[in-house]
Amino acid sequence: MGVDHFVVTLVDAKQGKQEERRWRKAEVIKSVAWLKRMNARGYDVWIRPDGEHGLVLLGGLKKDDLRTLRERGFAPATVVETGRDEYQAWVKLSQRPLDAPLRGRAAEGLAQGLGRHGAKAISRTDGRLAGFTNQQVQRRREQHPYVLVEECGGRLAPSAATYLTRLQPDDNKALETNRDRQRNRSLGPQR
Repeated sequence: MGVDHFVVTLVDAKQGKQEERRWRKAEVIKSVAWLKRMNARGYDVWIRPDGEHGLVLLGGLKKDDLRTLRERGFAPATVVETGRDEYQAWVKLSQRPLDAPLRGRAAEGLAQGLGRHGAKAISRTDGRLAGFTNQQVQRRREQHPYVLVEECGGRLAPSAATYLTRLQPDDNKALETNRDRQRNRSLGPQR
């Protein structure tokens, strides 16, 4: 997905414990055995890019939602199955970093029309790391389901550039408004 630094978070919902590690990609790979031990002890394993990036995360998706995203031109860079017919999708909107407010608006816009299944934009939280069990879900007479990679092309969404252009005029208006306010403050009271 074009990201080299990650935040890996371990969450033990039963105990209320949470641990966070900031690692480079190579450190995540080296830590898989330790993460598996922690997962076996009841910790969920979450991951997100560290710092600014060009990705948004959508969660609570069904197969129909993934199909709708593709039809709209937002084929996910990565799709992870988090439970039976439940998915998270990382959509790559830019090769360059986008600021958090823009990513948030972008994720909310992408989630619109997908809500009939409970889809939601997750612009500031972590996604599940594949290869580990989802401790929040337990099937009858079965173990916790494994989080599985469904797709991992890592590609930029075809409609991303046009979509971001539509969202950024709001950013430009906000910048102009802030500049006007600062200019008015610097002038002081008019005499």
